[in-house]
Amino acid sequence: MKLTAVRALSALAFTTSLLAGAPVLAHAQELNIPVVRGGDTSSLTTVDPSDQVAAINPAENAGLLNYCVQNEYVDYDDGFRVLQEYVKKTNAVPEGADGNMFYAIGTAGQLRVNNKTYSIATATLPIRKSTCKVVLERAKASL
Repeated sequence: MKLTAVRALSALAFTTSLLAGAPVLAHAQELNIPVVRGGDTSSLTTVDPSDQVAAINPAENAGLLNYCVQNEYVDYDDGFRVLQEYVKKTNAVPEGADGNMFYAIGTAGQLRVNNKTYSIATATLPIRKSTCKVVLERAKASL
């Protein structure tokens, strides 16, 4: 009797996990977000926004630097030290509950320039690293 109950619960858990993932995948496809499966990189973008970094808001650059440090696309120790100083200098994370939309956009791995959005989060690894290098250099240059 116990073995039957364990099998039934296992089957139920497996079915539930399959059903729970279906809406997420459907939603990602609805929003045209690339879904990478098993190392398939064919849906990643090859657009390099590195030359656009100079034109973004300093708080957005701070958010991008946060994204780059968290994902270790730049040296963590160097990047984190620069991030702390840069956030203070730009007031990218203000006191209080309001927050900063530019910082949030950058932290999501996005750049907005001239009403166009670039996403390094969905770019190939070499593009993520090269963009993050430029983001770190811009932050360092302003300190």
